[in-house]
Amino acid sequence: MPGLVFTLTFSFLLYSISQFSLWNISQYLSQAPLHAYLLFPTGLRLAVYLLVKPAYLWVLILSDLLLAGAILVYLPTEADSVLLLMPFVAWFATSFARKRWQHLTLYWKKLLLIVALVIVHSAATGLTFVLLGKPLRINADTITAVTVASLTGGIVLTPFLYLVADYLRHQTWSPLTPQLIHQDVKLKPKMLVWSLFFFALGLLAELTLLDQMKPFALLIIMLPTIFMAYRYGWQGGVLASSLNCILLATARQISGSFDSDQELLIFMSSQALVGLGLGIAISRQHQLALLVQKVNLRLARELEEKQNLARQLVSVEEQIRKSVARELHDEIGQNITAIQIQSMLAQRLAEDEQARNAAASIQSLAMRIHHSTRQLLKQLRPHILDELGLEHAIRQLIQEMRFSEQGIQVGLNMGVDPQKLDDTTSVTLFRIVQELLNNVSKHAKARTVNISLFPGSDMVLEVKDDGVGLPSDWCIRGQGLKGLAERVSALGGSLNVTTPSSPTGGTRIIVNLPTKSSPTD
Repeated sequence: MPGLVFTLTFSFLLYSISQFSLWNISQYLSQAPLHAYLLFPTGLRLAVYLLVKPAYLWVLILSDLLLAGAILVYLPTEADSVLLLMPFVAWFATSFARKRWQHLTLYWKKLLLIVALVIVHSAATGLTFVLLGKPLRINADTITAVTVASLTGGIVLTPFLYLVADYLRHQTWSPLTPQLIHQDVKLKPKMLVWSLFFFALGLLAELTLLDQMKPFALLIIMLPTIFMAYRYGWQGGVLASSLNCILLATARQISGSFDSDQELLIFMSSQALVGLGLGIAISRQHQLALLVQKVNLRLARELEEKQNLARQLVSVEEQIRKSVARELHDEIGQNITAIQIQSMLAQRLAEDEQARNAAASIQSLAMRIHHSTRQLLKQLRPHILDELGLEHAIRQLIQEMRFSEQGIQVGLNMGVDPQKLDDTTSVTLFRIVQELLNNVSKHAKARTVNISLFPGSDMVLEVKDDGVGLPSDWCIRGQGLKGLAERVSALGGSLNVTTPSSPTGGTRIIVNLPTKSSPTD
Protein backbone atom coordinates (compact mmCIF):
# COMPACT_ATOMS: atom_id res chain seq x y z
CA MET A 1 0.00 0.00 0.00
CA PRO A 2 2.72 2.59 0.81
CA GLY A 3 4.37 1.75 -2.51
CA LEU A 4 1.14 2.43 -4.41
CA VAL A 5 0.65 5.75 -2.61
CA PHE A 6 4.20 6.79 -3.44
CA THR A 7 3.73 5.81 -7.10
CA LEU A 8 0.48 7.76 -7.40
CA THR A 9 1.94 10.81 -5.66
CA PHE A 10 5.09 10.77 -7.75
CA SER A 11 3.06 10.33 -10.96
CA PHE A 12 0.80 13.23 -10.00
CA LEU A 13 3.70 15.58 -9.27
CA LEU A 14 5.74 14.59 -12.33
CA TYR A 15 2.78 14.89 -14.68
CA SER A 16 1.67 18.22 -13.17
CA ILE A 17 5.15 19.72 -13.45
CA SER A 18 5.50 18.48 -17.03
CA GLN A 19 2.13 19.90 -18.08
CA PHE A 20 2.85 23.24 -16.43
CA SER A 21 6.25 23.43 -18.13
CA LEU A 22 4.79 22.59 -21.53
CA TRP A 23 2.09 25.20 -21.05
CA ASN A 24 4.73 27.85 -20.39
CA ILE A 25 6.75 26.73 -23.41
CA SER A 26 3.62 26.85 -25.57
CA GLN A 27 3.04 30.48 -24.62
CA TYR A 28 6.15 31.40 -26.61
CA LEU A 29 4.36 30.15 -29.72
CA SER A 30 0.87 31.36 -28.85
CA GLN A 31 0.22 34.39 -26.69
CA ALA A 32 -3.28 33.27 -25.66
CA PRO A 33 -3.21 31.06 -22.50
CA LEU A 34 -6.15 29.04 -23.86
CA HIS A 35 -4.33 28.21 -27.08
CA ALA A 36 -1.13 27.44 -25.17
CA TYR A 37 -3.00 24.97 -22.95
CA LEU A 38 -4.19 23.13 -26.07
CA LEU A 39 -0.77 23.05 -27.77
CA PHE A 40 2.03 20.93 -26.28
CA PRO A 41 0.09 19.88 -23.15
CA THR A 42 -2.34 18.13 -25.52
CA GLY A 43 0.47 16.00 -26.95
CA LEU A 44 1.60 14.92 -23.48
CA ARG A 45 -1.99 14.32 -22.37
CA LEU A 46 -2.80 12.04 -25.32
CA ALA A 47 0.45 10.08 -25.03
CA VAL A 48 0.14 9.51 -21.29
CA TYR A 49 -3.58 8.68 -21.40
CA LEU A 50 -2.84 6.13 -24.13
CA LEU A 51 0.25 4.48 -22.65
CA VAL A 52 -0.26 4.36 -18.86
CA LYS A 53 -2.25 1.77 -16.97
CA PRO A 54 -5.97 2.55 -16.60
CA ALA A 55 -5.63 2.53 -12.79
CA TYR A 56 -3.55 5.73 -12.95
CA LEU A 57 -5.84 7.69 -15.28
CA TRP A 58 -7.88 9.31 -12.52
CA VAL A 59 -4.69 10.79 -11.06
CA LEU A 60 -3.75 12.28 -14.42
CA ILE A 61 -7.25 13.66 -15.05
CA LEU A 62 -7.21 15.24 -11.57
CA SER A 63 -3.85 16.86 -12.35
CA ASP A 64 -5.20 18.26 -15.63
CA LEU A 65 -8.29 19.65 -13.90
CA LEU A 66 -6.20 21.36 -11.22
CA LEU A 67 -3.91 22.89 -13.85
CA ALA A 68 -6.91 24.07 -15.88
CA GLY A 69 -8.47 25.55 -12.75
CA ALA A 70 -5.25 27.36 -11.91
CA ILE A 71 -5.05 28.79 -15.43
CA LEU A 72 -8.68 29.94 -15.31
CA VAL A 73 -7.85 32.23 -12.40
CA TYR A 74 -5.78 34.36 -14.77
CA LEU A 75 -8.03 34.13 -17.87
CA PRO A 76 -10.27 37.11 -18.59
CA THR A 77 -13.36 35.53 -20.25
CA GLU A 78 -15.94 32.87 -19.48
CA ALA A 79 -15.17 31.14 -22.77
CA ASP A 80 -11.92 29.86 -21.33
CA SER A 81 -13.82 27.74 -18.83
CA VAL A 82 -14.05 25.14 -21.61
CA LEU A 83 -10.56 24.13 -20.48
CA LEU A 84 -12.18 22.03 -17.74
CA LEU A 85 -13.71 19.80 -20.42
CA MET A 86 -10.45 19.12 -22.28
CA PRO A 87 -9.22 16.28 -19.99
CA PHE A 88 -12.55 14.48 -20.49
CA VAL A 89 -12.39 14.99 -24.27
CA ALA A 90 -8.90 13.46 -24.28
CA TRP A 91 -10.05 10.58 -22.05
CA PHE A 92 -13.03 9.94 -24.36
CA ALA A 93 -10.82 9.85 -27.48
CA THR A 94 -8.09 7.68 -25.95
CA SER A 95 -10.56 5.20 -24.45
CA PHE A 96 -11.48 4.03 -27.95
CA ALA A 97 -7.87 4.08 -29.17
CA ARG A 98 -6.69 2.07 -26.16
CA LYS A 99 -8.89 -0.89 -27.17
CA ARG A 100 -7.19 -1.05 -30.54
CA TRP A 101 -3.73 -0.30 -29.12
CA GLN A 102 -3.64 -3.45 -27.01
CA HIS A 103 -3.94 -5.68 -30.09
CA LEU A 104 -1.33 -3.94 -32.24
CA THR A 105 2.21 -5.28 -32.50
CA LEU A 106 3.61 -3.53 -35.57
CA TYR A 107 5.08 -0.08 -34.97
CA TRP A 108 3.65 1.48 -38.14
CA LYS A 109 0.13 0.47 -37.19
CA LYS A 110 0.65 2.04 -33.77
CA LEU A 111 1.90 5.26 -35.38
CA LEU A 112 -1.08 5.37 -37.71
CA LEU A 113 -3.34 4.88 -34.70
CA ILE A 114 -1.59 7.79 -32.94
CA VAL A 115 -2.13 10.03 -35.98
CA ALA A 116 -5.79 9.00 -36.13
CA LEU A 117 -6.14 9.66 -32.39
CA VAL A 118 -4.67 13.14 -32.76
CA ILE A 119 -6.97 13.99 -35.67
CA VAL A 120 -10.06 12.65 -33.87
CA HIS A 121 -9.13 14.50 -30.69
CA SER A 122 -8.57 17.81 -32.49
CA ALA A 123 -11.90 17.37 -34.28
CA ALA A 124 -13.61 16.58 -30.96
CA THR A 125 -11.97 19.66 -29.42
CA GLY A 126 -13.20 21.86 -32.24
CA LEU A 127 -16.69 20.31 -32.01
CA THR A 128 -16.79 21.01 -28.28
CA PHE A 129 -16.05 24.68 -28.87
CA VAL A 130 -18.62 24.78 -31.68
CA LEU A 131 -21.36 23.36 -29.44
CA LEU A 132 -20.50 25.81 -26.68
CA GLY A 133 -19.79 28.67 -29.05
CA LYS A 134 -23.18 30.34 -28.92
CA PRO A 135 -23.80 30.34 -25.14
CA LEU A 136 -20.19 31.30 -24.37
CA ARG A 137 -19.88 33.71 -27.32
CA ILE A 138 -16.89 31.94 -28.89
CA ASN A 139 -16.09 33.26 -32.38
CA ALA A 140 -15.00 31.21 -35.41
CA ASP A 141 -11.39 32.42 -35.25
CA THR A 142 -11.03 31.04 -31.73
CA ILE A 143 -12.54 27.71 -32.76
CA THR A 144 -10.09 27.45 -35.67
CA ALA A 145 -7.16 28.45 -33.47
CA VAL A 146 -7.87 25.88 -30.74
CA THR A 147 -8.38 23.13 -33.33
CA VAL A 148 -5.06 23.93 -35.03
CA ALA A 149 -3.28 24.16 -31.66
CA SER A 150 -4.66 20.79 -30.56
CA LEU A 151 -3.71 19.17 -33.86
CA THR A 152 -0.18 20.62 -33.85
CA GLY A 153 0.56 19.69 -30.26
CA GLY A 154 -0.62 16.13 -30.79
CA ILE A 155 1.19 15.59 -34.10
CA VAL A 156 4.48 17.04 -32.84
CA LEU A 157 4.67 15.68 -29.29
CA THR A 158 2.63 12.44 -29.08
CA PRO A 159 4.76 10.41 -31.57
CA PHE A 160 7.91 11.76 -29.89
CA LEU A 161 6.75 10.59 -26.47
CA TYR A 162 5.86 7.20 -27.93
CA LEU A 163 9.40 7.06 -29.36
CA VAL A 164 10.85 7.75 -25.90
CA ALA A 165 8.56 5.19 -24.25
CA ASP A 166 9.41 2.57 -26.87
CA TYR A 167 13.13 3.19 -26.40
CA LEU A 168 12.91 2.93 -22.60
CA ARG A 169 10.85 -0.24 -22.86
CA HIS A 170 13.29 -2.03 -25.15
CA GLN A 171 16.52 -0.61 -23.74
CA THR A 172 18.62 -3.02 -21.70
CA TRP A 173 19.58 -1.23 -18.53
CA SER A 174 22.82 -2.15 -16.79
CA PRO A 175 23.56 -1.29 -13.16
CA LEU A 176 26.01 1.53 -12.48
CA THR A 177 29.28 -0.07 -11.43
CA PRO A 178 32.90 1.15 -11.20
CA GLN A 179 33.72 -0.98 -14.25
CA LEU A 180 31.81 1.49 -16.44
CA ILE A 181 34.74 3.89 -16.09
CA HIS A 182 36.91 1.59 -18.20
CA GLN A 183 34.33 1.19 -20.97
CA ASP A 184 34.82 3.32 -24.05
CA VAL A 185 32.06 5.67 -25.09
CA LYS A 186 30.94 4.74 -28.59
CA LEU A 187 30.02 7.77 -30.66
CA LYS A 188 28.91 8.03 -34.25
CA PRO A 189 30.64 11.21 -35.47
CA LYS A 190 29.43 10.84 -39.05
CA MET A 191 25.78 10.81 -37.99
CA LEU A 192 26.39 13.73 -35.60
CA VAL A 193 28.15 15.84 -38.25
CA TRP A 194 25.43 15.30 -40.86
CA SER A 195 22.67 16.02 -38.35
CA LEU A 196 24.33 19.24 -37.17
CA PHE A 197 24.92 20.30 -40.77
CA PHE A 198 21.29 19.91 -41.80
CA PHE A 199 19.94 21.50 -38.64
CA ALA A 200 22.36 24.43 -39.00
CA LEU A 201 21.32 24.82 -42.62
CA GLY A 202 17.66 24.80 -41.61
CA LEU A 203 18.23 27.37 -38.87
CA LEU A 204 20.17 29.60 -41.27
CA ALA A 205 17.33 29.41 -43.78
CA GLU A 206 14.82 30.31 -41.06
CA LEU A 207 16.80 33.37 -40.01
CA THR A 208 17.85 34.72 -43.42
CA LEU A 209 15.70 33.39 -46.27
CA LEU A 210 12.23 33.13 -44.76
CA ASP A 211 11.23 36.68 -45.65
CA GLN A 212 12.81 36.86 -49.13
CA MET A 213 12.30 33.33 -50.51
CA LYS A 214 9.70 31.74 -48.30
CA PRO A 215 8.89 28.57 -50.34
CA PHE A 216 12.58 27.78 -50.84
CA ALA A 217 13.33 28.47 -47.19
CA LEU A 218 10.53 26.19 -46.03
CA LEU A 219 11.95 23.41 -48.19
CA ILE A 220 15.40 23.86 -46.65
CA ILE A 221 13.87 23.86 -43.18
CA MET A 222 12.38 20.43 -43.88
CA LEU A 223 15.72 18.96 -45.01
CA PRO A 224 16.71 17.73 -41.51
CA THR A 225 13.39 15.94 -41.16
CA ILE A 226 13.69 14.34 -44.61
CA PHE A 227 17.32 13.34 -44.03
CA MET A 228 16.73 11.83 -40.60
CA ALA A 229 13.61 10.00 -41.80
CA TYR A 230 15.49 8.61 -44.79
CA ARG A 231 18.48 7.57 -42.70
CA TYR A 232 16.84 6.28 -39.52
CA GLY A 233 13.21 5.57 -40.41
CA TRP A 234 10.28 6.66 -38.30
CA GLN A 235 12.46 7.21 -35.21
CA GLY A 236 14.64 9.67 -37.11
CA GLY A 237 11.63 11.41 -38.66
CA VAL A 238 9.88 11.86 -35.30
CA LEU A 239 13.04 13.06 -33.55
CA ALA A 240 13.98 15.46 -36.35
CA SER A 241 10.49 16.95 -36.56
CA SER A 242 10.48 17.58 -32.81
CA LEU A 243 13.90 19.25 -32.93
CA ASN A 244 12.85 21.22 -35.99
CA CYS A 245 9.90 22.60 -34.05
CA ILE A 246 12.36 23.91 -31.47
CA LEU A 247 14.34 25.61 -34.25
CA LEU A 248 11.17 27.11 -35.68
CA ALA A 249 10.18 28.47 -32.28
CA THR A 250 13.69 29.89 -31.81
CA ALA A 251 13.65 31.55 -35.21
CA ARG A 252 10.21 32.97 -34.47
CA GLN A 253 11.47 34.62 -31.29
CA ILE A 254 14.67 35.93 -32.91
CA SER A 255 13.57 37.11 -36.34
CA GLY A 256 9.80 37.34 -36.00
CA SER A 257 9.27 35.08 -39.00
CA PHE A 258 5.80 33.81 -39.95
CA ASP A 259 2.89 36.22 -40.18
CA SER A 260 0.71 34.63 -37.50
CA ASP A 261 0.65 31.97 -34.82
CA GLN A 262 -1.59 29.75 -36.92
CA GLU A 263 0.81 29.88 -39.87
CA LEU A 264 3.65 28.73 -37.63
CA LEU A 265 1.58 25.95 -36.07
CA ILE A 266 0.33 24.73 -39.45
CA PHE A 267 3.89 24.54 -40.78
CA MET A 268 5.06 22.72 -37.65
CA SER A 269 2.31 20.13 -37.97
CA SER A 270 2.94 19.79 -41.73
CA GLN A 271 6.66 19.10 -41.37
CA ALA A 272 5.94 16.70 -38.50
CA LEU A 273 3.47 14.80 -40.68
CA VAL A 274 5.98 14.70 -43.56
CA GLY A 275 8.70 13.33 -41.31
CA LEU A 276 6.36 10.82 -39.72
CA GLY A 277 4.90 9.63 -43.03
CA LEU A 278 8.28 9.38 -44.75
CA GLY A 279 9.77 7.63 -41.74
CA ILE A 280 6.95 5.09 -41.63
CA ALA A 281 7.32 4.39 -45.34
CA ILE A 282 11.10 3.94 -45.13
CA SER A 283 10.92 1.83 -41.98
CA ARG A 284 8.22 -0.29 -43.57
CA GLN A 285 10.36 -0.72 -46.68
CA HIS A 286 13.34 -1.68 -44.52
CA GLN A 287 11.21 -4.17 -42.61
CA LEU A 288 9.96 -5.70 -45.86
CA ALA A 289 13.54 -5.91 -47.14
CA LEU A 290 14.57 -7.76 -43.98
CA LEU A 291 11.56 -10.05 -44.36
CA VAL A 292 12.47 -10.77 -47.98
CA GLN A 293 16.06 -11.45 -46.90
CA LYS A 294 14.87 -13.90 -44.25
CA VAL A 295 12.60 -15.61 -46.77
CA ASN A 296 15.47 -15.83 -49.26
CA LEU A 297 17.75 -17.33 -46.63
CA ARG A 298 15.08 -19.84 -45.69
CA LEU A 299 14.50 -20.72 -49.34
CA ALA A 300 18.25 -21.04 -49.87
CA ARG A 301 18.47 -23.44 -46.94
CA GLU A 302 15.53 -25.43 -48.26
CA LEU A 303 17.08 -25.48 -51.74
CA GLU A 304 20.36 -26.68 -50.27
CA GLU A 305 18.54 -29.39 -48.33
CA LYS A 306 16.66 -30.36 -51.48
CA GLN A 307 19.89 -30.59 -53.46
CA ASN A 308 21.54 -32.66 -50.74
CA LEU A 309 18.50 -34.93 -50.68
CA ALA A 310 18.62 -35.25 -54.46
CA ARG A 311 22.29 -36.16 -54.30
CA GLN A 312 21.53 -38.72 -51.63
CA LEU A 313 18.75 -40.16 -53.77
CA VAL A 314 21.06 -40.36 -56.78
CA SER A 315 23.71 -41.99 -54.60
CA VAL A 316 21.21 -44.49 -53.20
CA GLU A 317 19.92 -45.21 -56.69
CA GLU A 318 23.43 -45.91 -57.93
CA GLN A 319 24.16 -48.09 -54.92
CA ILE A 320 21.05 -50.11 -55.69
CA ARG A 321 22.10 -50.32 -59.33
CA LYS A 322 25.53 -51.52 -58.22
CA SER A 323 24.01 -54.10 -55.91
CA VAL A 324 21.61 -55.39 -58.57
CA ALA A 325 24.38 -55.46 -61.17
CA ARG A 326 26.64 -57.36 -58.80
CA GLU A 327 23.91 -59.90 -58.09
CA LEU A 328 23.22 -60.32 -61.80
CA HIS A 329 26.90 -60.76 -62.55
CA ASP A 330 27.71 -63.07 -59.66
CA GLU A 331 24.60 -65.21 -59.38
CA ILE A 332 22.77 -65.17 -62.70
CA GLY A 333 25.96 -64.85 -64.74
CA GLN A 334 27.51 -67.88 -63.10
CA ASN A 335 24.31 -69.89 -63.46
CA ILE A 336 24.01 -69.01 -67.13
CA THR A 337 27.64 -70.00 -67.67
CA ALA A 338 26.96 -73.29 -65.91
CA ILE A 339 23.91 -73.87 -68.12
CA GLN A 340 26.01 -73.22 -71.22
CA ILE A 341 28.67 -75.67 -70.10
CA GLN A 342 26.15 -78.34 -69.19
CA SER A 343 24.29 -77.90 -72.48
CA MET A 344 27.57 -78.27 -74.40
CA LEU A 345 28.38 -81.44 -72.49
CA ALA A 346 24.88 -82.78 -73.04
CA GLN A 347 25.14 -82.01 -76.74
CA ARG A 348 28.41 -83.98 -77.02
CA LEU A 349 27.26 -86.90 -74.91
CA ALA A 350 23.79 -87.22 -76.42
CA GLU A 351 23.33 -90.36 -78.48
CA ASP A 352 20.29 -89.40 -80.51
CA GLU A 353 19.68 -86.38 -82.73
CA GLN A 354 16.67 -85.13 -80.77
CA ALA A 355 18.66 -84.85 -77.54
CA ARG A 356 21.50 -83.03 -79.33
CA ASN A 357 19.03 -80.55 -80.83
CA ALA A 358 17.48 -79.92 -77.41
CA ALA A 359 20.92 -79.32 -75.90
CA ALA A 360 21.81 -76.95 -78.76
CA SER A 361 18.56 -75.06 -78.23
CA ILE A 362 19.30 -74.72 -74.51
CA GLN A 363 22.80 -73.44 -75.31
CA SER A 364 21.41 -70.89 -77.78
CA LEU A 365 18.86 -69.65 -75.25
CA ALA A 366 21.58 -69.41 -72.59
CA MET A 367 23.74 -67.35 -74.96
CA ARG A 368 20.86 -64.95 -75.64
CA ILE A 369 20.13 -64.66 -71.93
CA HIS A 370 23.82 -64.03 -71.31
CA HIS A 371 23.89 -61.30 -73.97
CA SER A 372 20.72 -59.66 -72.59
CA THR A 373 22.14 -59.81 -69.08
CA ARG A 374 25.34 -58.07 -70.21
CA GLN A 375 23.29 -55.33 -71.89
CA LEU A 376 21.24 -54.97 -68.73
CA LEU A 377 24.39 -54.75 -66.63
CA LYS A 378 25.67 -51.93 -68.84
CA GLN A 379 22.37 -50.09 -68.45
CA LEU A 380 22.37 -50.55 -64.70
CA ARG A 381 25.97 -49.61 -64.01
CA PRO A 382 28.78 -49.65 -66.60
CA HIS A 383 31.71 -51.22 -64.79
CA ILE A 384 34.17 -49.18 -66.84
CA LEU A 385 32.83 -46.01 -65.17
CA ASP A 386 34.09 -47.28 -61.83
CA GLU A 387 37.31 -48.73 -63.21
CA LEU A 388 38.56 -46.14 -65.75
CA GLY A 389 36.44 -43.03 -65.20
CA LEU A 390 33.95 -40.89 -67.07
CA GLU A 391 35.89 -40.25 -70.30
CA HIS A 392 36.57 -43.94 -71.03
CA ALA A 393 32.98 -44.81 -70.14
CA ILE A 394 31.67 -42.26 -72.67
CA ARG A 395 34.09 -43.49 -75.36
CA GLN A 396 32.98 -47.08 -74.81
CA LEU A 397 29.35 -45.92 -74.95
CA ILE A 398 30.04 -44.28 -78.33
CA GLN A 399 31.58 -47.51 -79.64
CA GLU A 400 28.75 -49.69 -78.36
CA MET A 401 26.13 -47.46 -80.00
CA ARG A 402 27.95 -47.97 -83.35
CA PHE A 403 27.83 -44.39 -84.56
CA SER A 404 30.58 -45.04 -87.10
CA GLU A 405 28.44 -47.70 -88.77
CA GLN A 406 25.62 -45.16 -89.02
CA GLY A 407 27.90 -42.60 -90.65
CA ILE A 408 27.84 -40.30 -87.63
CA GLN A 409 31.10 -38.67 -86.56
CA VAL A 410 31.32 -38.12 -82.79
CA GLY A 411 33.80 -35.68 -81.26
CA LEU A 412 34.66 -35.79 -77.56
CA ASN A 413 36.42 -32.94 -75.75
CA MET A 414 37.02 -33.60 -72.06
CA GLY A 415 38.45 -30.42 -70.55
CA VAL A 416 38.29 -31.67 -66.97
CA ASP A 417 40.26 -34.06 -64.85
CA PRO A 418 37.96 -37.04 -64.10
CA GLN A 419 39.66 -37.48 -60.73
CA LYS A 420 38.16 -34.17 -59.57
CA LEU A 421 34.60 -35.35 -60.20
CA ASP A 422 32.66 -36.88 -57.35
CA ASP A 423 30.73 -40.09 -57.92
CA THR A 424 27.30 -38.43 -58.08
CA THR A 425 28.42 -35.88 -60.68
CA SER A 426 30.17 -38.52 -62.81
CA VAL A 427 27.16 -40.82 -62.82
CA THR A 428 24.76 -37.96 -63.57
CA LEU A 429 26.89 -36.70 -66.48
CA PHE A 430 27.17 -40.22 -67.87
CA ARG A 431 23.40 -40.75 -67.70
CA ILE A 432 22.81 -37.41 -69.44
CA VAL A 433 25.26 -38.22 -72.24
CA GLN A 434 23.74 -41.69 -72.56
CA GLU A 435 20.22 -40.31 -72.96
CA LEU A 436 21.26 -37.56 -75.38
CA LEU A 437 23.31 -39.90 -77.58
CA ASN A 438 20.40 -42.32 -77.64
CA ASN A 439 18.15 -39.50 -78.90
CA VAL A 440 20.71 -38.56 -81.56
CA SER A 441 20.98 -42.17 -82.73
CA LYS A 442 17.21 -42.65 -83.01
CA HIS A 443 15.78 -39.28 -84.04
CA ALA A 444 18.34 -36.62 -84.99
CA LYS A 445 19.47 -37.85 -88.45
CA ALA A 446 22.72 -36.05 -87.76
CA ARG A 447 26.11 -36.38 -89.45
CA THR A 448 28.25 -34.99 -86.63
CA VAL A 449 27.92 -34.85 -82.85
CA ASN A 450 30.24 -32.91 -80.54
CA ILE A 451 30.42 -33.58 -76.80
CA SER A 452 32.33 -31.09 -74.62
CA LEU A 453 32.83 -30.89 -70.87
CA PHE A 454 34.23 -27.69 -69.33
CA PRO A 455 35.33 -27.23 -65.71
CA GLY A 456 34.52 -24.26 -63.47
CA SER A 457 32.36 -23.47 -60.48
CA ASP A 458 29.82 -25.66 -62.31
CA MET A 459 30.49 -28.50 -64.69
CA VAL A 460 29.28 -27.41 -68.13
CA LEU A 461 28.33 -30.19 -70.55
CA GLU A 462 27.57 -29.28 -74.16
CA VAL A 463 26.13 -31.75 -76.67
CA LYS A 464 25.66 -30.35 -80.18
CA ASP A 465 24.57 -32.03 -83.41
CA ASP A 466 23.66 -30.97 -86.96
CA GLY A 467 20.48 -33.00 -87.23
CA VAL A 468 16.86 -32.10 -87.87
CA GLY A 469 16.39 -30.52 -84.47
CA LEU A 470 13.59 -30.97 -81.99
CA PRO A 471 9.87 -30.54 -82.68
CA SER A 472 8.14 -27.44 -81.31
CA ASP A 473 6.21 -29.51 -78.77
CA TRP A 474 9.23 -31.39 -77.44
CA CYS A 475 8.53 -30.03 -73.92
CA ILE A 476 5.30 -32.05 -73.91
CA ARG A 477 6.36 -35.13 -75.85
CA GLY A 478 10.01 -35.41 -74.83
CA GLN A 479 9.75 -37.45 -71.65
CA GLY A 480 13.45 -38.27 -71.71
CA LEU A 481 14.56 -34.63 -71.84
CA LYS A 482 11.95 -33.68 -69.24
CA GLY A 483 13.31 -36.36 -66.92
CA LEU A 484 16.86 -35.10 -67.45
CA ALA A 485 15.81 -31.51 -66.78
CA GLU A 486 14.05 -32.51 -63.57
CA ARG A 487 17.04 -34.53 -62.38
CA VAL A 488 19.51 -31.73 -63.15
CA SER A 489 17.25 -29.14 -61.52
CA ALA A 490 16.94 -31.26 -58.38
CA LEU A 491 20.74 -31.28 -58.13
CA GLY A 492 20.84 -27.47 -58.39
CA GLY A 493 21.78 -27.28 -62.05
CA SER A 494 20.09 -26.21 -65.26
CA LEU A 495 19.44 -27.70 -68.70
CA ASN A 496 19.07 -25.38 -71.71
CA VAL A 497 17.92 -26.59 -75.12
CA THR A 498 18.51 -24.56 -78.29
CA THR A 499 17.08 -25.76 -81.58
CA PRO A 500 17.05 -23.37 -84.59
CA SER A 501 14.00 -23.14 -86.80
CA SER A 502 15.86 -24.33 -89.93
CA PRO A 503 15.56 -28.08 -90.74
CA THR A 504 19.35 -28.56 -90.65
CA GLY A 505 20.03 -26.31 -87.70
CA GLY A 506 20.58 -29.18 -85.31
CA THR A 507 20.22 -29.14 -81.55
CA ARG A 508 22.42 -27.70 -78.84
CA ILE A 509 21.97 -28.80 -75.24
CA ILE A 510 23.95 -27.20 -72.40
CA VAL A 511 23.88 -28.66 -68.90
CA ASN A 512 25.23 -26.75 -65.88
CA LEU A 513 25.75 -29.10 -62.97
CA PRO A 514 27.24 -28.01 -59.61
CA THR A 515 29.82 -30.19 -57.94
CA LYS A 516 30.37 -30.76 -54.24
CA SER A 517 32.80 -27.83 -54.05
CA SER A 518 30.42 -25.42 -55.81
CA PRO A 519 28.97 -22.50 -53.84
CA THR A 520 25.47 -23.62 -54.66
CA ASP A 521 25.87 -26.87 -52.90
